[in-house]
Amino acid sequence: MKRFYLGLCCFLLLLNGCGNSVEEKAVEKKIEKETGAKAQVDLSDKGMKITGATEGEKFSVTTGDATQIPKDFPEDVPLYQPAKAVGALEVTSGYSVTLTTPDAVDKVAASYKEQMVSQGWAEQASMNMGGQTVLVYGKEGGRVTNIAVMPAEGETTITVTVATEQQN
Repeated sequence: MKRFYLGLCCFLLLLNGCGNSVEEKAVEKKIEKETGAKAQVDLSDKGMKITGATEGEKFSVTTGDATQIPKDFPEDVPLYQPAKAVGALEVTSGYSVTLTTPDAVDKVAASYKEQMVSQGWAEQASMNMGGQTVLVYGKEGGRVTNIAVMPAEGETTITVTVATEQQN
């Protein structure tokens, strides 16, 4: 499964600017060859959406202006506002959403610290490394949320990853 996610991430980086059905089919074949996953790719000027399945797991990835927050994203995990969603990944066992905001890293991290606790999450770790903050929260049932907040090109990038089932 790790190979699948590594391959999928590489494709996300390579796809910027693609957009016709020939390119979509080529990407679908490349994903299948590299990961074994059956995928459907939709590329446009607004971004990309990839859906598919592998090893009994379904997945969905959206990027750019086409980004959609997964409809079943946990209600008890806040998504910082004001922010723009620029990427989302949904797999059977969880979610990852990437946002950008003009707000400073410290302001975003402080907001998450307050909001996560108010939603019943317990802080498990908090690290500040060279201007980047990483927060880890746990909740009953083995649920874990990792929040990475970092400066990037005059903005702040926020990545919220939620594991909805305990991982072995």
